[in-house]
Amino acid sequence: MHIVLIALRKGAKMIKYKADGLICLQVLERQIKFKTDEQTVELVNGQMLTLHEAILHDVLAKEETIFLLTLTTTLENKSN
Repeated sequence: MHIVLIALRKGAKMIKYKADGLICLQVLERQIKFKTDEQTVELVNGQMLTLHEAILHDVLAKEETIFLLTLTTTLENKSN
């Protein structure tokens, strides 16, 4: 498991990415737009979402934003 604190300037975009495990994203300050090929959601302070592995997604900062990203690995991907 990895926990990453991310800060983005207004208009900054994290390009499309496909995680190897489940992800959880929680907005700590301001607002982001989270987009997959099937759905787009806007998240604000305190809101969170989870996403299964291998789903292409990107993030756009609607304002200067801080969010917490938790990445997990599936048991199949975990090495001992």
